[in-house]
Amino acid sequence: MSDITAQLGQRIRELRCARHMSQEELSFKSGISAAHLGQIERGLKSPTIHTIGKIATALGVPSAMLFSLDQPTPLPQNTTIEKIVAQLNSMSEPEQQDILRIIRIFKGYQRKSDRKIDS
Repeated sequence: MSDITAQLGQRIRELRCARHMSQEELSFKSGISAAHLGQIERGLKSPTIHTIGKIATALGVPSAMLFSLDQPTPLPQNTTIEKIVAQLNSMSEPEQQDILRIIRIFKGYQRKSDRKIDS
């Protein structure tokens, strides 16, 4: 197979592993067989555009990301953090500083509670 096929397979494997998914899980989510997915990841088979789309959807990434071979593998998105960031982006700088203080207070409270439980 071509070098691009091997690179595409490696990229799919990297994205799958970054999401802590097994080949079986990705094959189930994408609707392709685990054997076929394994061949794609090893660069032995060239996937169709349709199959690439199914794999990308199952990985939760745009199809183009599978071809971003020179880019670092993105980590899975944490929707809770994204929601927090979206809220913070709509706040003024002083409001954001207040939230940061609240987080620090909360973290300090948690540490004190943990110490009481350990005692």
